Amino acid sequence: MQFSFPPRSTRGAVMGFTWSQIVMVTCGVLCAVTGVNVLVTGARWTAGGLFAAAAVLWVLGLLRLRGRRVTEWLPVIGGALVQRAGRQDRYRGMVFAPGSVGEHLDMPGQAAGYRWLPAVAGDGTTPVGLLAHRRERTVTAALLCFGANYLLADSSVQEQRLVDWAQVLNVLGTEYADLGMVRWALTTRAVPDTGNRAQRYLADRAIDTTSPAYQSLAELTAAAAPSAQRHETYLVCVFDVARMSGEVADAGGGDAAVAAVVLDKLGGIEATVSEAGVATGGWLTPRAYAGVLRSQWDPADQAELDVRGGDGVAVGAEPRLAGPAAVETVGWSALRHDSGFSRTLWVAEMPRTLVGATWLTGLYTRVTGRRTVTLVAQPIPAALANLAARREQVSRAGDEVTKRKLRLVRTAREQEEARSVAQIDREQAAGHTRYRYALLVTVTAPSMDELEQDTRTVKRILARAGCESVVLFGEQDQGFLAGALPLGRGLAPVRGWWSA
Repeated sequence: MQFSFPPRSTRGAVMGFTWSQIVMVTCGVLCAVTGVNVLVTGARWTAGGLFAAAAVLWVLGLLRLRGRRVTEWLPVIGGALVQRAGRQDRYRGMVFAPGSVGEHLDMPGQAAGYRWLPAVAGDGTTPVGLLAHRRERTVTAALLCFGANYLLADSSVQEQRLVDWAQVLNVLGTEYADLGMVRWALTTRAVPDTGNRAQRYLADRAIDTTSPAYQSLAELTAAAAPSAQRHETYLVCVFDVARMSGEVADAGGGDAAVAAVVLDKLGGIEATVSEAGVATGGWLTPRAYAGVLRSQWDPADQAELDVRGGDGVAVGAEPRLAGPAAVETVGWSALRHDSGFSRTLWVAEMPRTLVGATWLTGLYTRVTGRRTVTLVAQPIPAALANLAARREQVSRAGDEVTKRKLRLVRTAREQEEARSVAQIDREQAAGHTRYRYALLVTVTAPSMDELEQDTRTVKRILARAGCESVVLFGEQDQGFLAGALPLGRGLAPVRGWWSA
């Protein structure tokens, strides 16, 4: 079974140009015309300045740099400069900020609004980690998932798994989107297996430890310890409290009611995922959730967190200590946090050719560094999706008529984009859910040199898979929150049907 991804839309407000580009080009034309008039009067220096300003405006309006228009880079660069001018590009927490973690966890940037919401599962004893954002009024939970070996399965089994997972996506985008779920994210991280689980498994299960077979396996697992890795997968669900206001009011209001309403929905989501053949380990407890967050902020804590759970030591980390001790941006393309350096890449273009279901396998099997792959998805309501598809078709039809009148050439990419719009419309008419999504890859290393090397490896693998990856220059702090942490962030909210 093969899949095709639609190309990223290049359509703007008029003829493929955005309003910001049109304004800049228009201002450039006005500067050039004014410069010609000034030149006639003999003021050459003034005319030269106007011509230079016109050239700069044209370049800013028409040039594309690293997958984005320059007009799209301007607010990013401006925001980064303002952040650095106000010394907001660095963060100090824990012991460096006395009293900041007295009650709730403390994290930088947009994650500063999270707090733990008390919640207990239906058995009455197991706590569930719910993160409530005070300003955004959302509640986030993470489900631990275990994947089966897809590559070694028969083709019929592979197709059935894909069909089952498609059903999960449809249920999440329809039933639970109507019940208040605004986003979900699939976060998979590869971390060093510091405890060498294979070695521990052999020691626990072996009966005859004197046989040559045991000695051979013991040597093999011991040698694999320095390079052993394990993969952890989390399904993160984000709920909007405002959309659940009716149910919360019926439950009595307050944090307890919000937790009860969310827990009821989490049970149904876990059952849906299990029915698709995906084994689950339950919704993360506050300590387990905090352990994941803490090990992402401080990779050096991974070894200590892995050995917890025995000798009376609780699994995970103290919930209020899940945040970092220190964070700061390094240049424009890296983030330093506790004991690690990270860089987040945004996959701006998905493969444009037909690919199989295993097209991202290389990202998990051919890289030895620490990395996190996050797919953030937001289901679009059917009414908004239909309006967006209709608007897209009308706009493209208008552009085509204009180009025909001006005798402009219609490129192959524009034809492919038009074909994709029609295909999406047909899929929506068939009942499929439309999603907005973003794929982020965060690479983490103990030093900048290793980070550079691992980043080159990841970009090379993505390029071989047919993807175009872009480093989030000037946005590494936000990129880390979205790409490395299981919080379901990374998509701007949809404001009306025109943004769908």
